[in-house]
Amino acid sequence: MPHSNGPGIDSPPTSRKITILVLLLLALFIIFVLPRHVSEPWIAGKVEDTTENNKAEPSYVSPSTAAEKTKYRQDSQGVLAQIIAIRDRLHEQHVEVWAEIDFRQALQEVKDGDEQYSYGEYRNSLDNYEQALSDLSALEELGREKLKTALAEGFEAVEALNINLATASGELALAIAAGEKNVQTLNARLRVLPDLVEQMNSGDQQRTGGQLAAAELAYQNAVDLDPRHLRAAASLSAIKTEITESNFRLHMSRGFTALDNDEFEQAESAFKKAGLVYPGNTAVAQALAQVETRESQMLVSRQMGQAADLEAQEEWQQALDMYRVLLEQDSTLTEARVRQIPTKVRAELDTRMSDVFEDPLKLANPAEYRTARVLLNDARSIPKPGEKLTGQVARLEQLLVAAVLPVKVEFQSDNLTRVTLFRVAELGSFEKTSLQLKPGRYVAAGTRKGFRDVRIEFTVGDGPLTGPVVVRCVESI
Repeated sequence: MPHSNGPGIDSPPTSRKITILVLLLLALFIIFVLPRHVSEPWIAGKVEDTTENNKAEPSYVSPSTAAEKTKYRQDSQGVLAQIIAIRDRLHEQHVEVWAEIDFRQALQEVKDGDEQYSYGEYRNSLDNYEQALSDLSALEELGREKLKTALAEGFEAVEALNINLATASGELALAIAAGEKNVQTLNARLRVLPDLVEQMNSGDQQRTGGQLAAAELAYQNAVDLDPRHLRAAASLSAIKTEITESNFRLHMSRGFTALDNDEFEQAESAFKKAGLVYPGNTAVAQALAQVETRESQMLVSRQMGQAADLEAQEEWQQALDMYRVLLEQDSTLTEARVRQIPTKVRAELDTRMSDVFEDPLKLANPAEYRTARVLLNDARSIPKPGEKLTGQVARLEQLLVAAVLPVKVEFQSDNLTRVTLFRVAELGSFEKTSLQLKPGRYVAAGTRKGFRDVRIEFTVGDGPLTGPVVVRCVESI
């Protein structure tokens, strides 16, 4: 049915303004002019309808009825203004995309109201308009809910790398509110989502294959594409941690391998590199402590072995010195402390032997001779004396025997010099003489009137002298 005389909402915006102006003029006409001339409704339908209505209605309209109709008509126009505003907003939100049926049903309510309005049934038309307004308001609220849902689902789908769902949600949100900031953000993320999915899949595959560096690069590319993507950021952080832990394990493994091979410098270097990866890590500190302990143990073991070798070679003083150094470094070395005791005894015995051998002539002194006899007995009491000590014992025995056996010593002079052998005897003047002397150091002095005195020192060993001792004063004064 035509609605050229009704306030429908199908006209374009310019026509709508004209329509509202016309309606206002009509309202003034109806209120002030029409009641004086007609008693029928001012909106005419088809010619035949108007005839029937003229027959059905009385020719007179009371002022109260006219006022009531005017009020409903005005109310209808006010509701229509709201309807037009909401309708336009829904059109801008592309309501046909997400609620076409409900929207058309609301528009049908408007058309029904228009039809009632055209018959002058203003109250009934108002009811239709109000129902349409309610339905359109509900659609507007539904649009807000759908936008909220679309955004939530869209962002969740982006995080889940679900391109299809994310695209559908983004398109709906874009249709409802293209200018909203969150919608623009979602669609900006949607534009890079395919590339992001490719990078994430690549990163996951590389990570599964153990290609951690390549995985890190792929995840970094994903984060660069969408810095807001939580999974991409989490994957990048996780792979960096995994790389760090892998490097840490690698350095620690190299360190322990070197430690097992007693390569202490390499082990320490590897553990320190691990410490740079994880500063303050207790495992690194413990590993470095193991290096120090193992190296110390190795050094102690090596030195203990060297000391044992020195003992086997009967180098007792050197072995003793090594034990003392070890105990200075670590006083808890029980083995070194125990082995030091017999080594010290043997070192002292060896030193005393060496002292005798350096100056055998001092055995001519009775006290020294007695001490040497005691030393010989001590040496003989050593079990398993060894080749060196056995030789020392034999030599000391010889020295002790030789120390008490006299040696024939020849003296020559000129029968003019008076000869004295200090601490032995006055030999007087002679040309040749001899004495039996024990090994030792002796001094023979010669004096002659008018001549300078002479002093001759000689040593008697355990064998005959190479020649006579000559004592003559030949230098005149």
